[in-house]
Amino acid sequence: MASSVVEVESGGSGMQIHTYGTGGASKSPAVIVIQEIFGVTDHIRDVASRFASAGFVAAAPDMYHREGNGVTVAYDDAPTGMGLRGKLSADDIKADVAATIEYLKNQPNVDSDNIGIVGYCFGGFVSYLSAAEVPGITAAAIYYGGGILPRPDAPADAPRILDQTADSINVPMIGFWGAEDGGIPIVNVDAIESTLKSKGKDYESHTYAGAGHGFFCDNRGSYNEAASKDAWARTLEFFKKHLS
Repeated sequence: MASSVVEVESGGSGMQIHTYGTGGASKSPAVIVIQEIFGVTDHIRDVASRFASAGFVAAAPDMYHREGNGVTVAYDDAPTGMGLRGKLSADDIKADVAATIEYLKNQPNVDSDNIGIVGYCFGGFVSYLSAAEVPGITAAAIYYGGGILPRPDAPADAPRILDQTADSINVPMIGFWGAEDGGIPIVNVDAIESTLKSKGKDYESHTYAGAGHGFFCDNRGSYNEAASKDAWARTLEFFKKHLS
């Protein structure tokens, strides 16, 4: 497997992109892998390498680049991660994803017509927003994306991103959720599904009993092996179907 770290310009600063591929000469579909609030950690890089092993070119952009290169946060320090995530506007997010797409489209081993995106936690929100508002995305996978609808403890006037963007979705999407996720209650999961399907969007949703937020990350205490393995298999099947 070939791997590299490149730097591209986004939002007025250099953004590192951790890229993994098979190293072959033929063109492959690509998957953009978006971090949790903890940054581009060893786990996120491992996930990207797993996508490469499955036949995709995988690219994990460092969306905290405005704070410096390689900024990561310990898993037991969520407040710091939330603070860093809170500094990023929707325009910042879209600029970073667009810069990653542009980078991939210029790589000789990437099938530029087939670029998917997957994200975890904060990255799940990024994946959703990109599917709605960033040109060049072909398919999107969302893992417990917070912020699509407000948290239960959010102010009454918190923005409802789903309502603002659902009409703009025009690519297939798949969502993965934990039934025990305190920040994303089942009522929100159901509302996302019902809203998208009522608008005729290509969306499938999977909720795992006994799983909480962050169930996919095998470096966190929230890891749920059964849910993680099932979601991974479904994610690969989804991208192989829609990125071809």
